[in-house]
Amino acid sequence: MKTTSELAFESFLSENNLTFEKIEEAKEDGARRPDYLVRIGDVKLMFEIKGLNFAGGNRTIGDHVRRTISEARGQLRYATEQGIPAILLVYNNLDQLFSSGIEDHDFETAMYGERTLLLGPSTGLTGDAFHGQNQSMREAWNTEFGAIGRLNRGSERMIVTLVENVFAQVKIPLEKLPTCFEVIRVKISPQS
Repeated sequence: MKTTSELAFESFLSENNLTFEKIEEAKEDGARRPDYLVRIGDVKLMFEIKGLNFAGGNRTIGDHVRRTISEARGQLRYATEQGIPAILLVYNNLDQLFSSGIEDHDFETAMYGERTLLLGPSTGLTGDAFHGQNQSMREAWNTEFGAIGRLNRGSERMIVTLVENVFAQVKIPLEKLPTCFEVIRVKISPQS
């Protein structure tokens, strides 16, 4: 039986005439696998779809996305071992607007750390902003993820927005993706 999140993703794929197949769950080898293999021309991508069972309220920005990243890591490792870029998509199962908890800043904070601003102790002047603690993505950590993104309902159809993982072991050829994928490119500045 397919989850609400998987049905929503299949709706997106069908609306955009993308070729896909449901990947079989692990058999004898016990390896966890992503949910879907999608073909776009000569590009193959594997997607793991996770429902976010979180409904607004008080929260620390990015925590629920970080938990979802931890849950999906083993499944996306399978794709990377095959040399196929892996993507984690998060779908909010509870929020009727499908935005709470899966906004750009939730993903940016979960992936690259909390936005931090240095203040001069004597002057009170601010320095450069940078990504600080609680990052899920870094050079030697969570490199299985080519991107993390959200799946949500737009005014007329399903929308997929991807936030690239600049540390990905297997990069997504973003220039080959069709326009139905909204992509947020990331540039990481060194911490001063």
